[in-house]
Amino acid sequence: MVNDFKYPVIAFAKGGILHFARNADDMTICSRRGWKNGFYNGLNVLDCEGSSYKVREAEKVENVGFLWGFSFLLGQKIRVRLNYTKVEKEISVDDFKEKIIKVLKRDRHFWDSGGTLEEIITITKSAKSHGDVIKYLTGIFYKETEKGL
Repeated sequence: MVNDFKYPVIAFAKGGILHFARNADDMTICSRRGWKNGFYNGLNVLDCEGSSYKVREAEKVENVGFLWGFSFLLGQKIRVRLNYTKVEKEISVDDFKEKIIKVLKRDRHFWDSGGTLEEIITITKSAKSHGDVIKYLTGIFYKETEKGL
């Protein structure tokens, strides 16, 4: 299936790990090790328009970068093609915010490093849409955000 996510997106990986992607490259370029370890298998993706997707698997498409994607520090970078299905039952904005806040509290030390967690939670709670939450948190994750929505 062609990647038709509306970016930015947030993805819920195994172990409750959040993955943020501003664009298709953020979503489909990864380390060979992460791909081999099944990072994408079972990944739940929510795009900024509130559409949900379930990734079944990822297939290697090509190496990315100079020297066939090899880096002494990062290992090999590759691009993958995601095989996924659209989830018909979408998560409500309130349920989504509740789920995100639970993850933020669990990973308190990471989120406190980008500002105060309580401020992040307050802004997340005040969001009106999936997109508001995803854009705000993606901006914090990539250090590109302005305060507020």
